[in-house]
Parts: sequence; structure tokens; C-alpha cells
Amino acid sequence: MYISRLSLRNFRNFNSASLSFTKGVNTIIGENGAGKSNLFHALRIMIDDSMPRSIRFYENDFNRSIGDWAGHWIVIQIIFDDLDNGEEAQSIAMHKMADAENFDSTKGTYTLFFRPRIDIRRSLFELSEKEGKTQEELSEILSQISLNDYETVYTGRGNIDFSIDENYSSFVGDFESITFPDPDEERVDVYGIKMYGISIPNEFACTFAKALRDVEADLRSFKDNPLINLLRDKEKNIPIEKKSELESQVEELNSSISSLEEVKNVSSGISQTMRDTVGETYAPNVNIKSELPANMERLLQSLKLWVGDPDEEDYDGRLGELSLGGANLIYISLKLLEFERIKKNEKIANFILIEEPEAHIHNHIQKTLFQKLDKDSTQVFISTHSTHISSVSAISSMNILARGWKKAEVFNPSNNLQPNEVVKLERYLDANRTNLLFAKGVILVEGDAEHILIPILVKKVLGVSLDELGISIINIGSTGFKNIAQLFHQDRVKRKCSIITDNDISIVPLPEDDQNDDQYQRDCRNSQISGESRKQDLENFCENNEYLKAFYAQHTFEVDFLLAVNSLEIKSTVEKAFTNRVTIEKICSRIDNSDVATSGKEILRLAEKFGKGWFAIMIADNIDHCTYIPDYILNALVFACPNIKKSILIYIAKYRISQLIKVNFDDLNYTDIFANLSAYDDETEALDYYKKELQNDVLSEIMVLIDA
Repeated sequence: MYISRLSLRNFRNFNSASLSFTKGVNTIIGENGAGKSNLFHALRIMIDDSMPRSIRFYENDFNRSIGDWAGHWIVIQIIFDDLDNGEEAQSIAMHKMADAENFDSTKGTYTLFFRPRIDIRRSLFELSEKEGKTQEELSEILSQISLNDYETVYTGRGNIDFSIDENYSSFVGDFESITFPDPDEERVDVYGIKMYGISIPNEFACTFAKALRDVEADLRSFKDNPLINLLRDKEKNIPIEKKSELESQVEELNSSISSLEEVKNVSSGISQTMRDTVGETYAPNVNIKSELPANMERLLQSLKLWVGDPDEEDYDGRLGELSLGGANLIYISLKLLEFERIKKNEKIANFILIEEPEAHIHNHIQKTLFQKLDKDSTQVFISTHSTHISSVSAISSMNILARGWKKAEVFNPSNNLQPNEVVKLERYLDANRTNLLFAKGVILVEGDAEHILIPILVKKVLGVSLDELGISIINIGSTGFKNIAQLFHQDRVKRKCSIITDNDISIVPLPEDDQNDDQYQRDCRNSQISGESRKQDLENFCENNEYLKAFYAQHTFEVDFLLAVNSLEIKSTVEKAFTNRVTIEKICSRIDNSDVATSGKEILRLAEKFGKGWFAIMIADNIDHCTYIPDYILNALVFACPNIKKSILIYIAKYRISQLIKVNFDDLNYTDIFANLSAYDDETEALDYYKKELQNDVLSEIMVLIDA
């Protein structure tokens, strides 16, 4: 038995979300604030018997995107698969076609509804039946609803997924059209059967290891200390005579300590001082006694962990001497051992929830820990924002959470992919590439030169990094973009992805008859044919996919960078790379040639001489705010990051002007422009002013592209 799906409606930052899970280890990845902790809290409400059954929800538990919460429902629903024939499991077995005698015994639902009480729902239904109903009448009813008018109901065997908008509108209500269902229609096929006399979480073994843990504090706590829980479980196995013997020894030790002459002297000294201070009548009697716990349970609670470094076998120290990462590993190990204790109690399902296990743990341990968590008959849920853990996670058992406007977005990266396609993806993704799963936008490039220079171009020209824009740039290392690009799709990861590649149009004229090609022309022709074929293939691949688009250099990255009026950067690189003045002048003369057959051929020669990656590093030293970003790269950048905040555009504007003040090469007064821009309180007006004053600036081009 395992959880195959979790559906959430209106719970915290989840407006309508459905997550699919598999047997074994499941990974929930996402940036900070994406909702990983909220998702775990929802899961624990449903399956963790340490959580209170009388769950109380508050106004801030409703998703903000719905506006006024009054009248809306919070729904948390779990779908189970592979149910056995036990009585507890069959209590949640899913019906087929609302036929109670013909149900699927291998699937089941367990649902929590936090909803208005039936009298409120009746009022809403009666209004929806009324002719000429108005929003004012609906608002009147809703304005009188408080949280005290809500009830929490657990049901089993429901057949409807309330994360689907149509279902929510039909069976909870449509607040726009003022249409609400009749609450007196039982509809157990929709809402399920109320759970009486059975607590589903009590039938599960569930252990939760929280994030941001203070291990020392947790191990001092009697309530949450996994060490004490393990020792308490073992206490019942200690023979009674052994307990009595130990307790007697402790009592004797207490008596011996208390009777020490030094202890008695301190005790009598305190008593005499009290009498001297308040007199014999009011002075209390004072004694000092040892209180080592004589009760076996309290004795076990006094035990503490001592740990040693694996490189120092002969030394043990207190937990506080251990690194944060080491202490974290101790905590997780105790929780896993605690789970094994719970698991033995013949539960119908076993679950482990671990929140951000990567805290303070270095890369190798993160990967090893993850790979060791796959346990028999146990479903594991791990939340993380570690690229190292995500790099060893199966795409097929991964859910991605992303921050949306007032609500979380949920992506399943393997949805509707063939098994062989999933395998290729999993083989490709490593710690350096899985950061694309956390990004707001992605740029895929084919080689080292683009991977090195594009981030530097953006940073030097615009004053912001790709990281600040939420964009990951991934070097595919070839032109085989499809394997990774297929992630970005309506069915999977709904994030914009730009593909940057070369069209490889020949830089030299080609004879009409290819039989007349010399060797260089033949190579150029073959590259051009390959480029045209690749472009057509990519265009077909990206067709009808709003999240994917390809952008092409007319020739190659190096040539198009030069043609974007960046000869100064190339010549500065040449000046530093060569010492012979004649050689430098000869190369610079070719670079300045207006015929691409000459200049393009020369820059490609330089790239081949130094290696494309190293040549890009050399050029990077000479890039500044005056460098031109080639149009195809600028378009790719805007596509991958379509929702740039106006505050970021203002930041870029101020950066651009501050840099232009330093090298004022035209007649514009950039100091005045900066002051005028800064005087605007309204960001839109400020940006309009910038576009008016600096019409040909790169930022103005970007704003035109994004229509800002």
C-alpha cells in the first residue's frame, strides 16, 4: 500500500494542486518559499498519528489567490494504491460508479474537508435556486461566516478530485455564477463516507524528520527526543530484578553523596546564614541532597549521546563538539531507527518524511544518504533544494514546486514521457544541470563559449546576473537539445526555455556547383547543410509548445559576436594574447575588415588556435557595459525571463546610466538623466522616461521586447 497521489485545494500556498507519487523514494524539490513544508504538513495531517485529529484551521490557512476565504473549502485528499484486504484498508477502498457492492479494492481515497457547516451550505444552495440572485445577496451571507461556522470532516471512498476546477465548482460551488450544490444530497460517491470508529493514521507507521533542526535542543527534549523514545521502548525488556538492583544502587549513591562532610558543611552554613538573617522563628530548614533519578525511566532519560570523529577512533566527545552536519546525520539516523521500531507493529503502511536532509551535509554524504533511503515496504518522501540530491533522484518519482502569483505551481517532469525518454533524462541530469529544475527560466547552449560568455555579457552590460533573474544556463555540449528540452512543456515543467544554437550559414561565398568547392568551401557547405537541417528539426520540435523556442546565430557564436559591433573587444584580446606588433596589426586588420569572409574566418581561426572555451575566457576580460549583446541572444534572454519585475528594470536602468556617466561619449547629459529617473515615484513612468531618452539603448530594446 502506498500513496499514489496527493490533491490539495485552497490549502496555504496551494490553490489547486495534484502531485503524483511512486513506490519507494519520492523527491519534492523547489526553491525557498515554494511550499515544501506546507506540503509535508498536509501529508502529516493525513498520515501521522502524532498530529492532533481535531485539526484547527485559520484564515491564513486558506490560499490567498481565492480572495475572501469565507464559504470556500480546504480539501486535502490522498489516493492510495495496492490496498490489501484488511478491514482498515478496505474502509477507504474506492467505489466504482458509486456502486457500493462493486468497488476497486486496490485503490482508495482518504479526504479531509474543512467546510462550512450544513446550515451555511443550505443558505448558499437556497440563494443559488432563487431567481434574480445577486452578488450582493451572496456577499451578505458570506460576510456573516466565521471560522466557528466551519467543520472538519474525514471521509473515505470519495471519487472526485477537488483540485480540478470543474469538480470544485460543481461540488463545492461556483462563487461567480452563484451556483451551489444541495448539501442534503448525500452524494457519498463524490464526498466519500464519513470515517466513524477508525482512525486511519493510527494504522500507519510514520516518522517525520523536520528541517532547520537544533539537534542538541531536540535531544534534550523529553517530548521530541528520538533517543528517549528508543530507550523508553527498550525499558520494558529490562528484567524487574535488574531494575530494582539499579534503582537501589542509585538510592545508595544519593545517600552517600548527601552524607559527604563537605556537603553537610555547605548545608549547615546556609542554615546558619538564614537564621542570622531572619531569626530562628522564620528561618526554613535547609538540607542538600543528591537527586540522581532512581526511577528506571528517568535514569534512561539521563543518558546522553557521546560521539567520535571517524578519523579518531579512540576519542568520544559530547554532541556539541560535533559539526552541524555530523549532528544532523546523528538526528536523521535516530529518526530512521525510531521508524524501524514503529514499523514492527504490523501497520498497514509505512512512511518516512524527511525535510531538507542536506542541511550542513557535504555533497558525497547527501548523495549516499539519499541512495540508502530506499527501504522495503516503505514509502519515503524527501523535500530538498539540493542539486546534489536532485541529481540522483529519479525523474519519474519527482515533483517540482515553484513559486507562482499567490500560489504554488506543481510540475511533474516525467508526465506523458515514454520510459526510454525518462531514462535518457535521468542519465543526463547531474548536479551541474539539475539547477534547471529550480529555475524560473532556462537557456540551453551547445558549447563552452556561449556558456562562459553569455552570463558575463548579461552581468557586465545589464548589471544583473542570470542568477538574479532566476535563469539557469545549461551547456548541452552538443546540438542534441531534445533530450533535455522536452522537460519544458504544458504537461511537465511550465517554464520558458530558450535554445541557443548556430545556423552555420557559410561565411564565404559558395559556388553554385558544389563540385567546384575547395576544401574550406566544402567544409562550410557541409556545416550550412547541417545547420539548415538542425534548424528545421528544432522548429518542428518547438512547434505548438509555448514554453520552448530556438534562437539562432546566423553563422556561429564567435562570428555573430564580432558582427554585433564588438571588434574592439576582440582586438583588445589580441593585444593581450600576442607580443609581436606586426602579428597584432595583421590580425586586427582582418578583424576590422567589413567582409565577413575575412573577419569571420579570422575570428574562427583564433577560436580554434586557443580553443573556443579558453578564447571565450580571454574575451570576457574585455567585456564592459558598452559591449553589444547579439540580437538572437537578447531575444533568447527575454523569452526565458518574460516576467522581469519593474524593480529589476529600474535597477538595470540606474546601472546603465551610472556606467554611461563614466564614459560620456555623446552629447547626452547622463547625470541629469539619472537624477530625473530617480525622481519618479512611479516605476512605469520612470521606465517610459528611460525609453524616451535612450531609445537605442539595450535596456530600451529589452523593454520593447517584453512590452514593459
